[in-house]
Amino acid sequence: MSDNTTKTKKSQRSSEQSRAAILQATREEMAEHGWRKFSVDKVSRKAKASKQTIYRWWPAIGNMCMEAALDLIPAASKQGRDPIERISALIQPLEETTRLGSGHAVLRAAMIAASDDKDAGETWRQWMREHIRTPLRLILAEIAAKNVVRRDFDLDIAVDILTGQIWSRVMIMRAPLPEDFSRAQATTLLKSLAP
Repeated sequence: MSDNTTKTKKSQRSSEQSRAAILQATREEMAEHGWRKFSVDKVSRKAKASKQTIYRWWPAIGNMCMEAALDLIPAASKQGRDPIERISALIQPLEETTRLGSGHAVLRAAMIAASDDKDAGETWRQWMREHIRTPLRLILAEIAAKNVVRRDFDLDIAVDILTGQIWSRVMIMRAPLPEDFSRAQATTLLKSLAP
């Protein structure tokens, strides 16, 4: 291996470690101070990274906060054929994240960032489209064809029924979600859409 290749790999590893440290410090700052009192200076000190590096990687600090929060959310599991299992699997990762240490506080700060900051809001909407709205639309269309739910469902209302209580509990109650929350929400949604 050449000297240049070794230096490049060390540099990449150092960048990855620095990025991970910045995102961890961001989560800690979000949990402790929220979005509206968020301090890039404190993140910089905790992560031992320059503000120049932070702003180079994240020109929009709201997106840094969104990335830090979204990194906490595990991938959804692909479960069975039962509609309740499939729908609850879409929001189960959010439920788990709220119970992971200060996950609910990090998500709350990220939601406030998404409402205050245009770039963070777009990042959040894109995540919701990719991980909840689009898969939910496909599941509901499939089970509507089998007459399990009405064919004339409104996707926006379905998403609100499924996720609305998440935001209420995280934002207003400042608390994690209870066990089996996802299953209860999926059951409520299917009952509301019954033919």
